[in-house]
Amino acid sequence: MLRGVKMNIDFEYEKKFLDEYMESLKYFKPFLFRKMYRTGLLTSIIGKELGIEDTEFYLAGFYANIGLMAVSKFVELPENLTEEQVEQVKRHPVLGYEFLRKKGLENTAKYVYYHHELPDGSGYLGIDNYPVESAYINIADTFEGLISPKPYRPPYTLTEALNITLKLYKNGLKVEREALSTIENILRKFYDDMLQMY
Repeated sequence: MLRGVKMNIDFEYEKKFLDEYMESLKYFKPFLFRKMYRTGLLTSIIGKELGIEDTEFYLAGFYANIGLMAVSKFVELPENLTEEQVEQVKRHPVLGYEFLRKKGLENTAKYVYYHHELPDGSGYLGIDNYPVESAYINIADTFEGLISPKPYRPPYTLTEALNITLKLYKNGLKVEREALSTIENILRKFYDDMLQMY
């Protein structure tokens, strides 16, 4: 993107590009496909229920973990990672941000960049001032990761996954309590739907 030149984004093209990209992941990186698809699906459900009509938020849900492509060998079997490898995995929001900015998707990039931040400032970047849309993606991403089986552990139960995912949001600082209640109901239904798929 040229400096100072605002790009007109063809969102229909971007959605088609995303669909084709996800289809290729299904064949070549099935673990990453499941992570990205389910996080995106859950994010889009949350957004719809909360009245978010921003296409860039929709795209960010699916693209949140695209930076994991660069470190996918660490992600699939992370039980014996060195500290340096863990730090490389934690770079994935930055890598996703750079990719999406090059596509001209500024808001998508911003939502992805902050999607591992937490209300108490204990996230990857250690800040607490970030878009609420990133918090919604964080909730979807965290919950998806917990309820998915991994080669090194079974999935968490619904109660465990809800407690871990939502505990830092209960204070109402980043996500309003009414929205959090709606989100909890969405997570419960998503969990039940995922169980029926296996």
